Amino acid sequence: MSQEVISQKIKKTCDGCGSVHEYEMVDPSEAMMQEIENWYTVGRAVRAEGRVLKMMAEACCLACVPAAAVKLALPPAAPEPEIDLASLRLNTERPN
Repeated sequence: MSQEVISQKIKKTCDGCGSVHEYEMVDPSEAMMQEIENWYTVGRAVRAEGRVLKMMAEACCLACVPAAAVKLALPPAAPEPEIDLASLRLNTERPN
């Protein structure tokens, strides 16, 4: 039995500028391979829930690396606090 790969697409989003790039990896051109080689990966170790996790961002070019790094430096969005709505309601019962 023979097998031939006829499609293998990669879709990448730049964390720096937000641009989306799609690459067809079956028989890629030299220009496409050079573009793929120009991507940068920026990493940062963070502590979360008692563990050290590695966060990564990708940038499509050297000019986007600082913006991608800043996104990693920003603190993660804090979860919204749980609000007990029952405790906020007015007690409408009147004493006898």
